[in-house]
This record gives sequence, structure tokens and C-alpha cells, in this order.
Amino acid sequence: MIRKSLGRGSLLLLAMSVPAFTTVPALAQYMSTPPPGQTSPPQRGTAPAQRSSARTDSLTITAKNGQPEKQQWADRYECHKWAKDQSGFDPTQRPPEGVTTEETNSRRDQYRRAFTACLEGRGYTVQYGQPPSPAVPPAAAAAVPARSHWVRSEPELTTRPIQGQVQGGYTGAVGHSDNLLDDGTNVGFGFTWFPTASLPVGLRVDGSYSSFRGRDAFLNQFAPNVYHAWQDIYGADVDLQLDLAHASPRSKLYLVGGAGWYRERTTLREIVYETGTFCGFYTCDTGTFAFRATDHETSPWRSSWNAGLGWEMAFADGGSVFLEARYRQINPRNARTQLVPINVGLRF
Repeated sequence: MIRKSLGRGSLLLLAMSVPAFTTVPALAQYMSTPPPGQTSPPQRGTAPAQRSSARTDSLTITAKNGQPEKQQWADRYECHKWAKDQSGFDPTQRPPEGVTTEETNSRRDQYRRAFTACLEGRGYTVQYGQPPSPAVPPAAAAAVPARSHWVRSEPELTTRPIQGQVQGGYTGAVGHSDNLLDDGTNVGFGFTWFPTASLPVGLRVDGSYSSFRGRDAFLNQFAPNVYHAWQDIYGADVDLQLDLAHASPRSKLYLVGGAGWYRERTTLREIVYETGTFCGFYTCDTGTFAFRATDHETSPWRSSWNAGLGWEMAFADGGSVFLEARYRQINPRNARTQLVPINVGLRF
């Protein structure tokens, strides 16, 4: 029997998380956008103030790392989407009614800063020039048709106040428990609450149920006639989740840890001997007879603590998959239960 340890659980988590970055297919979205540096003519009937706010200055984007054109358009679209969410300004749309020119210009500046920072982080040089010369006839600009592109848009992780989760996987018995129990399985569910999107800390509650088969050393703790035993462990954890800094909007690493309460329900199957008179369908006999019996023992609620590492990746808008491993210890210390659950789950 190979001995388990916390270190191997962590290595398994990291090893499984590396290839997962390339296995989840991205969604495709249709995007119609003019070539770089091309400006759209003002709409007929637009008020002078609105026409000034909606104009697009000349823009030069240079790929520093030799990115292909398809990648350039994909990066530009994703950065446009991110900058629009950050600033509340969309240069492809007219400003809403009632918005002042000063407010529109302020939001446009915020959009440019966010758009520029995003593209520079992806290996581009971004340069804004002066607005197009009014001497260029609008008809000439309109004569160049917009090009249509299919751009792969990857889903992004979104921080919602409350997220539900379901999970399940493998639970390794380690330390003292490894001598008594075989490895088992577990299932669970819970929710995570993020009080504010500005802090990467959330409160997490998870309920779980695990089942293990007893080894010979476990059976020997009871009557000598016990021939089979298993243990079910159920309870809940109240943890803090700390999201680590991450460069990709699609995935993240996080730390999780806290306290919990668990009960252990032991089921024993044994051979018992009874002396007396026992009657069957046709006759009665007197003597000592062997019977199979099942007995249950349930412990009181016991305190526990846990700590672990997780990795989460978005696979759709509002949905993500996560992989995590923890170390959990259930008191009392002189007869502690030591487990390493490794779970795969869904958040929604």
C-alpha cells in the first residue's frame, strides 16, 4: 500500500491544473469593426455636441512580438470589451441623451487608458493621434466597407456576491488514519459569499460526506468476530477564500482554510453466537447458534480545521470549473482523523 501525504495531493492539483488551460474550448462571437486607423462618419441628424463626443481619433496599434493579424484582432476586441466595462464608455455607440460633453470626454479618456494598458500588457504599442482632418469628404471614408471578422472570445471569471458550488472526488487517508482506513470518496455542496468586488476575500461554507472501508487494524479495535467495517464522515466547514493575483481574466488560483465540525458513523458487521432454543419452519433445536449482525456507532460532533489550494477556470458566462486539494484534521488529537480530499467541482 502506497503511503499518501499532503505533498502528493498538492502536486496532483498543480499537475492537473497546467493542461486544463488549453482544453476548454472558447466561445465564438461575431464582430464587425473597421480596420485600424479608420474612422466612422458622423450620423446624419446628430447634434453638434453629440457628434463631437462620438468621434474616433486616429489610432495606431503596432505588434511588438510579431503577432499574426488574427491574434491582433482578437486582442483588440478583448481589450475593447474590458475597457468598455471599466469605463462605461463605448466609442462605437452614441452618448446617451442628457450626458454632458465634459462627462463624455472624461469617460473616453478612461476608456483610452484602460484600452492602452490592456494592449500594452499583451505586447503592443498604442498611439493616439489627432482627429481626422475635416477636409476628408465623409463619402470617401464611407466608401471603404467595414471588414467582418470572426473573433474567438473566451469567457471570463465574474465575481458575483453569492456563488453556489457542487463538488466530489477522491479522499486520501493520511497519517494516523492511513493505518486504519482505505482511501475513499466524497461529495459535497456549498456557497461562497464575496462582500465586495474590490476585495479578493470571500466567506465560504461547504458541507461534505465521505465514506471509507476499514482496514484490519480498524477491525481489531472492536470485537474479534467483526469481519467487515466502514466509516462514514459527514459535516461542514466554514472557511475564508483568498483569491491570488492572476494575469488572465479566465482563471485564478486561490487559498482556502478554516474550521469545521464533523461526526463519524461506524458500521460493523460481525458474527455473534447465541445459546437457546430456536425454532424453524418444521422443528425446534436447542444449542448455540451463529448469526450475522450489524451494529452502528456514531461519535459526537467534533471540531476540525482545514487548509488547501484551489484553481478555477471559467468555461461559460457565469459558470466555472474548479480543482482543489485540502488537508483536514478532525479532533481529538490523541485519535485524530487525517484526510486529504481532492475535489473537482462546478460553480454557478
